[in-house]
Amino acid sequence: MTAPVEIKHLFKTYTRRRWFGKNAEKAVLKDVSLTLAEDHVLGLVGESGCGKSTLCKVLLGIEKATSGLVKADGKDISSLSKSGFKKLRRVMQVVYQDPYSSLDPRMNVRQLLSEPLDIHGLKKDPAARKAFLAELLASVGLSETQLERYPHEFSGGQRQRICIARALALDPKILVADEPVSALDVSVQAQILNLLKEIKKARRLSMLFVTHDFAVARFLCDDIAVMYQGRIVERAPAEELFTNPQHPYTEALLAAVPSADVSRRADGNGAAEASEHPDRAGWPCPFAPRCRYAQAVCAKTPFELKEVFPRHACACCVMPFKTAKSKSAV
Repeated sequence: MTAPVEIKHLFKTYTRRRWFGKNAEKAVLKDVSLTLAEDHVLGLVGESGCGKSTLCKVLLGIEKATSGLVKADGKDISSLSKSGFKKLRRVMQVVYQDPYSSLDPRMNVRQLLSEPLDIHGLKKDPAARKAFLAELLASVGLSETQLERYPHEFSGGQRQRICIARALALDPKILVADEPVSALDVSVQAQILNLLKEIKKARRLSMLFVTHDFAVARFLCDDIAVMYQGRIVERAPAEELFTNPQHPYTEALLAAVPSADVSRRADGNGAAEASEHPDRAGWPCPFAPRCRYAQAVCAKTPFELKEVFPRHACACCVMPFKTAKSKSAV
């Protein structure tokens, strides 16, 4: 069975052209390989600037990969024509981070939801479209009476519901969610996460969910991949990653999650990062300058993501750096 999304050895480098001297190049994605399984939610977690959103842009065809293979619904993104991308839009849709800038302020909800249907020639009968739009709004917790209202008349959470409804209008198989709750209040975040969970179950969606919040990832995701400076450093089922993290960067991220567990704060688990070591900057592991477990062997061992437990891959050459499973951090 073909995986909804398959990424192999993806590289993305941006080039800044200069009038004088050599052009400046910045590698954002470095040999990234990921597979999104059918009817699964794959969480992509990492700090800001690590390349999460760039990976989404490449997958959506907004940016072109420097090299590597990116397939969605079995189709190679790099080889698609304009008409091929139009067909792919029926299969893969996106929900962006900021609902305020995602919606055209000059269009009301009816126009916003009708636009993708018009582009793809769907639901042309007025009565059928009216019933469809009412059902679509109800599926995201909104009312048919709100169809004539404009984006500025809604709260942030309601706007994100409209964005989700618009993404679902074409009945896609794949949903790319690029930090869809980070711009919302905490109470509204919970509502949107519950909505996404219900929609995923009802529509059997495959979802790539990008976030920097481990608590959010644990609630929604089946599998989690941890990204650091454009590389995947650890990948595992969600619960396995939380109970048995094997990469020092994953441990550091989990230790930074606020916890009400006093014993966890007292036992020193939060001290997962050492001070900066600039002399390690050239080492194969990108986390070496911040790692308290770094050893001389790290300077000589090539960076490699390899399976260390069933379905659990890690890119630490001194793994396992812990002999016992850690307490859940969230």
